[in-house]
Amino acid sequence: MEELIQKTTELIRPLCEMRQIHLVEIQLRGEGRSRVLSVFVDTDTGITLQEITELTREISDLLDIHDLIPGRYRLEVSSPGVDRPLTELWQFKKNVGRHLKVEYWDDEGVPHTVRGVLAQVSPEAIVLQSQKEEWRIPMQNIKKAKIQIKF
Repeated sequence: MEELIQKTTELIRPLCEMRQIHLVEIQLRGEGRSRVLSVFVDTDTGITLQEITELTREISDLLDIHDLIPGRYRLEVSSPGVDRPLTELWQFKKNVGRHLKVEYWDDEGVPHTVRGVLAQVSPEAIVLQSQKEEWRIPMQNIKKAKIQIKF
């Protein structure tokens, strides 16, 4: 299955890049008639429903032409949603000003978890701010970073 995902990624990535869309992840799950190919995409400013609709048609056509996935399957193209951890620099930049929960290791290898507003992003580090503190966290030390929705 991993090889199938790799080939599908190689087929879809150029299409996404041409449209300036980030291919976040591809998942293939299920068996038989209940197989689902999920393609998660985003842009620097947030993907629109129109972009997803157009991309879905193009991906579907490409997959039909190349016939990579044997048998029947359902194609789902969507944004990754706010539950997905931030892993790429562009994802952090896109979410400046939002509340994050960040799990990271300090320089001694001790794990920490902090919550705050993402104030700054650079290729080297992010800066989180709370009302009382500010944390500069090197990118390579980040274990997990997720958006926190305020209700």
